[in-house]
Amino acid sequence: MSVLRRGAGVLSRRLGRPELLAAVDPHARQAQREEVAIRAVLAACLRGEPTYVDAGTNRGQVLRDAALVAPRARLIAFEPVPALAAGLRAAFPGLDCRELALGAEQGRAQFTHFRKLDGWSGLRRSPEISDEQGAPETIEVTVSTLDHELAGIDPAVVKIDVEGAELDVLRGGREMLARSQPILVFEHVPSAAALYGAATEEIWELLTGLGYELSELTGSPPLTREGFLAAAGTAVNWLGRPQAAS
Repeated sequence: MSVLRRGAGVLSRRLGRPELLAAVDPHARQAQREEVAIRAVLAACLRGEPTYVDAGTNRGQVLRDAALVAPRARLIAFEPVPALAAGLRAAFPGLDCRELALGAEQGRAQFTHFRKLDGWSGLRRSPEISDEQGAPETIEVTVSTLDHELAGIDPAVVKIDVEGAELDVLRGGREMLARSQPILVFEHVPSAAALYGAATEEIWELLTGLGYELSELTGSPPLTREGFLAAAGTAVNWLGRPQAAS
């Protein structure tokens, strides 16, 4: 996601009037459509007493929507930056907040935390953010996997936004995805994924191999492989649904 687009989305939320910025800025319009789409997915899928998993929670932007639409849900958040994890625990009483990064296997790793632009933080440093823009610091974090962390837990919805490491997170959750078949809301930007040596084709192969169909989050019919590869040039957020649920 470009700095301009992310900045437009942040500004629209801070103003509390996203429709004003969206009226004049196409990046803000797209950000607004995606926010509406995420809320719609959460409202449709988090019924009763479900489990919602948020990988890459940051400041809880999507977690807040899940808590609102499903007040009886079990909320599990993964956020490796200590200050952000502490803020989440304070803001969401009862939250199961795990101070971890997620990946394909367990271990320890170096993590770039952009103190001025914390939404761009990750296990690989984004080349789009300069030192002046982001004020980076390198911290050591514990890395775990969805399979390990969610053993015995069947989430209804899993949201993944980890600045390019989405394929590794999915690889570390193969058993859970095959068992539980949750709805997936995930970010995939080819340039960010390339920092991890991941290709758009690999996302497609892994998820369709686990019985998922993929669509653009803001609305599209289930995509073919060619359609997914083409749409990855413009779309940022995606919806994965088990084929049996479609």
